[in-house]
Amino acid sequence: MILKVSLHLANGVPLRSLFKPYLEVEDVSENTSLIRARDSAVFSNWIPFRRQIEQVGLVQQRNLVIDLSGVQLVDDSVLGKLDEMRDSFELEGLGFDVRGLDSLIPMSDNVLATRKRTLGQMKRLTIMTPSAVAEHLIDELVERGVTEYTITECKGGGRQRAEGPLLQRTRSVRLEVLVPTTKAAALIEFLRSEILPEFMATVCLETVEVLRSTDFE
Repeated sequence: MILKVSLHLANGVPLRSLFKPYLEVEDVSENTSLIRARDSAVFSNWIPFRRQIEQVGLVQQRNLVIDLSGVQLVDDSVLGKLDEMRDSFELEGLGFDVRGLDSLIPMSDNVLATRKRTLGQMKRLTIMTPSAVAEHLIDELVERGVTEYTITECKGGGRQRAEGPLLQRTRSVRLEVLVPTTKAAALIEFLRSEILPEFMATVCLETVEVLRSTDFE
């Protein structure tokens, strides 16, 4: 228990919320209430959290929405308990909905993994290429799982060789895509093996941090 508390503190959980949940209750309709959790939802403050859920929902026979978007961290034990509470509400014919998890980053691939508020790491792939190549390139990237891209028209020039003549300025585009780290290697290999041998292009890959990396999955 001491180790788990230490890990939660290291992950940004405020000390004041380790044993006391900070909850706001609001009636959103005639038969539905909303509970907003602040700071943290962790094993050490679960018992008073559960009491509030039972009092507002099961005792008063109201549907319940749990909003976790305001917490710094929700741990795996609480997510498991919330899953069990959903079953209890269903047995009573009541609705039970947990929201806000998409604003938190899971710390493993488990569906009930601990989630924390942090910036997610992504890869930003930037490609400078002539305009004539762009449409073909976009089609290829979308086919390989890219869901969003940004394209900017620009002009540029350069040398094919260090000692060669300066090339005439050409109309080019700057194409940027954000992809999960797991997809980046395959895209780089595609560009290296299929695009660069045939077309002029400059490719850059860098690590960036985004607020909601799940938007790009």
